Amino acid sequence: MKVPVVDMIDCTLCGGCYEMYPELFRLNDAGFIEVAEMECYPTDEVDDAIKHCPQDCIHWEEI
Repeated sequence: MKVPVVDMIDCTLCGGCYEMYPELFRLNDAGFIEVAEMECYPTDEVDDAIKHCPQDCIHWEEI
């Protein structure tokens, strides 16, 4: 299974990912972007978020 991951080192907290897909990404209480826990991630939406991330900090990871 693959899951989306946000690389916090490169993330500038622009908010584009969670504005586009609030069901997938959110700003947590510590002020960082996190990926929502899901049993299956919608490939098209995650790929779109990856494509539009200005810092290229979202990627897929095999678990």
